[in-house]
Amino acid sequence: MENKSIRPVDSDTIMVPTDFTEAAENALKHALNLAAIFKKNVDLLHVIADGKNASADEDKAILKMKGIAEQFSASSGIRIDYWVRRGNIFDSIGEFADEIDAALVVMGTHGVTGLQHVVGSKALRVITNANRPFVVVQKKPMRDHGFKNIVLPIDFSKQTKQKLVWAAELSTRFNCEFHILAAHESDEFAAKAVNNNVAYAEKYLKDRNCKFTVTHALKGDFTKETMRFSAAVDADLIVIMTNQEKELAHYIIGPYEQNVIANDAQIPVMTLNPVDNMTANSGHLFNFGNY
Repeated sequence: MENKSIRPVDSDTIMVPTDFTEAAENALKHALNLAAIFKKNVDLLHVIADGKNASADEDKAILKMKGIAEQFSASSGIRIDYWVRRGNIFDSIGEFADEIDAALVVMGTHGVTGLQHVVGSKALRVITNANRPFVVVQKKPMRDHGFKNIVLPIDFSKQTKQKLVWAAELSTRFNCEFHILAAHESDEFAAKAVNNNVAYAEKYLKDRNCKFTVTHALKGDFTKETMRFSAAVDADLIVIMTNQEKELAHYIIGPYEQNVIANDAQIPVMTLNPVDNMTANSGHLFNFGNY
């Protein structure tokens, strides 16, 4: 694989994969807003198929990337560097994010149809292989106030508490209000685990002076409840974990996660891969040496 850039790598950056679509441009705009708040640079990546036309495609992509970087850097004041890589999007995005030690990946998708094409079953391999947070956006622009209302779905798994680390970090930047949505479980053991996790979340957020509310989901499909609830509170972001069951040594994206990411309301979704043996105090939004 060949990699071209206009600068050496560093770790102080937010990465944005682009396919030159409207959703990708919106992802770049989200990333620039976050970069301004968190004092980061932005790395823009385009992946082309390695074939007989690769050299010509690469030259065209470099010119297009140069124009995009210059345009948005001038308007935002954020340093944007661009890269073109030959390969496939499913592997190259995660590999490149690891190489530059990206703090965060902001990726555009095109709803359910685009999700199947770009992220889909292999999709979500992009997210799970990268081992760092993704913010997945559609075409809806970020509001001026940023991520003010954040939904935290809480289920019975012990890993669900890991999202609180990133939630607390976001709160320091956006003065968020968190909306905890507790999953409904008919099984007594699972219901008790949900209640314990909610109690933990309440204490964690309260100790950090975060504003929050707690709502218990109605009986039924938790995906639909998450979407209904997120729309009702006018959410700016939903924070979810990828599936806690490992498949072939990788975390997977299940139907719940896929449907939340591709939600009709076009609410951005932050996805986090669970970490083994991590205490809730050991992570940091932009420190992935420990993540």
